[in-house]
Amino acid sequence: MPAFDSLPTEIFLELASYLTLRPDILQLSQVSSTVYAKVIPALYADVDLHGAEQCERTLAMIERCPDVARHVRRLTVHPEHELSPRPRDQYRAWDNAGVVSRCVMRAARNLDALYHFEWDGEDMLPDDRMWAELRARCPCLKYVGTTFGCFLPRPTSNLFQFNDLAGFALTLKDGFYAHSLHVPSRGGFSTGPRTPVPPKDSRRLERGRADVEPESEPVFTRLWDMLTLRCPGLETLTVVGHSSEPSEAARLYGARWPRLRRLTLGALVWNTNVPGQAPVAPDFMDFLEAHPTIESLHLLGRPSANQLDLSGLDCAALPNLTEFSGSFTHLRMLVDRLPRPAGEGTIDPQAQNADFNAHANAPPEGFTTLAKTLQRVCFPHPMHLRDLTPLTVSRVLLGLHALTSLKVTFSIQGGYDSNSILRTIVGSCPYLLDLDITCANKPSFLLDSFATLLRGLTRLRTLTLALVRMSGEEPMHIGASRIALANPRLKSFSVAFIPAHPPSSLSAAATLAPTSAEGTTPVPLERGAFELTCDTHGIPVCLRVAQWHAFPWLWSWPAPWSLSVPVVPRAVPVSIAFTRGGAGLAEWAAAVVGALGLATPLLLLESQARALRDAAAAAAAMDPSEGALGVVGLVGALLVRTAGCEGRRASVHRWVYDLRPSGHPDVARKGVGALLVERSPAGEEARLMAFCVCLGVLTMWALATRAVRDAGAGAIAT
Repeated sequence: MPAFDSLPTEIFLELASYLTLRPDILQLSQVSSTVYAKVIPALYADVDLHGAEQCERTLAMIERCPDVARHVRRLTVHPEHELSPRPRDQYRAWDNAGVVSRCVMRAARNLDALYHFEWDGEDMLPDDRMWAELRARCPCLKYVGTTFGCFLPRPTSNLFQFNDLAGFALTLKDGFYAHSLHVPSRGGFSTGPRTPVPPKDSRRLERGRADVEPESEPVFTRLWDMLTLRCPGLETLTVVGHSSEPSEAARLYGARWPRLRRLTLGALVWNTNVPGQAPVAPDFMDFLEAHPTIESLHLLGRPSANQLDLSGLDCAALPNLTEFSGSFTHLRMLVDRLPRPAGEGTIDPQAQNADFNAHANAPPEGFTTLAKTLQRVCFPHPMHLRDLTPLTVSRVLLGLHALTSLKVTFSIQGGYDSNSILRTIVGSCPYLLDLDITCANKPSFLLDSFATLLRGLTRLRTLTLALVRMSGEEPMHIGASRIALANPRLKSFSVAFIPAHPPSSLSAAATLAPTSAEGTTPVPLERGAFELTCDTHGIPVCLRVAQWHAFPWLWSWPAPWSLSVPVVPRAVPVSIAFTRGGAGLAEWAAAVVGALGLATPLLLLESQARALRDAAAAAAAMDPSEGALGVVGLVGALLVRTAGCEGRRASVHRWVYDLRPSGHPDVARKGVGALLVERSPAGEEARLMAFCVCLGVLTMWALATRAVRDAGAGAIAT
């Protein structure tokens, strides 16, 4: 296609900007060598590496290919986070940080366009020469991210030699807290003014400090010196921890950056002063009031473990805030701030809270500018419905007239009406463009009822929904079609069915605060991505469906000769022959396998399996795109299953679901042949029925042949 190859590079880069998934950009680049050369800037602009093997292989390629390396703008390295860990590589895991950091050091000579670099290690330190090479070889490097674990860098490390950074991120890992490096008595964060001690105790205290100060205080002193003295133009700052135990940050609250726009903090002591005494050091309130340029504020600490009172913040503070992530209480305090009376420096928090409670049902008076500036809100921790009322939620959200994006996670308990909260959100935020809702722990509502509630959001463009599947729920693509028909302005949305009892902490702030580690999102059992296509009049025409199904198994076998058939819940429509046949087909499959001389398998088709395992090799023998599984494939799947195959194997189905009724003049009528090759649940059922019919015919033919043979043998004998 010479005409397509001859398009300018700018056109290909514009096309790549509309592709949200990296595999789609990769497929575009594989059209031809000419297209690949033009799409390289979009393909390698953001490189994210996991595990030592992938890091070594990719960084070696960057070192060999300068024409590729010069397009890398962002590089994130996770040397100790394997996507698929293998036991044979565990013996060298302790040296992954050193090996990968030396690979980065060698590749740095070609990364002349690198702007953003993040090192996401665990406990082991990288080679300090890596920071020196990045500082010397990458003139465009303005954003640096690193982690502190049980080992801290030396105070003379090259990490603290950067100048004029525009962004810095520090993540405190589990080892940092396990060794109590966050405790002020061991040096920790706090490098601010010390409390004076009596002269008789000064000598003993100095002897104690001599033992603990070299451990961490000099390190953080050099860190804050670099950020406050040599990086006056800092625009992005991230300091988060993996623990609910807060760390002191008095030096941070005393710093001033005139250009600071994005602030992400977690697991810190918010108030460094003693209540009832004169303030001796700046606290978090003073820091926020001194930075009116902040546009994005993320408070990721656990609200129950570290209380933050924002009610005393001046109503004129944060005039440009457009993005907020924190607890609902934090947002309520920011919205309900009152102006300070003339001549008074602060407001009594108890008096202000009493005023809030007295006017809890009154709408906000709009003293702050958040009603006109705040556009995106995220609640990173699950919100328990027993602690909220629809009236409280609506009172806060009604005052945010510019809100266009909302991300929230609800923890469902038995006996609470989740639909009332959804109706409150829809009624309080009619101008939402992006909505992300997760309902965890227990089933909450049907997709049909959710589609009905969604009619009030007439401007909604994207939707992300994760919930626990209710009994009697219709197939996902049917529920998605109801959502699309209820809100035809949706461009794309996704639906996921998650386990009934996920981890206690969900990472709902993954989008707004990617550096946070507040937990992991439960792996969905079934997930679908949908793109809606409408005609010129805005009427829905079809829905492009990409649906992922997990293959869950009940247990793994201790040996290759201990065989059984995998467990497949009835709620998951997968492309295996015996999944939709019920108990009768299950018994038939058991009889077939037993007739072949194998151990009779145990087929369990309950949707509530106790434990879920997977066989990667078994899924390789089953082609989901074909839909039917013959006896040879079934036997092969059983024979290749061995011990140690754990996890989940996903099957992906892609098809176009027509939203127009069957009698529509533009809808083409499909025959039996088209239905058999259609890649949809209906096509799967048709292929399964055809497969069963063929097996029935073969069985009848075998029985007839045997009857004729027996009759002939009897005639000869007589």
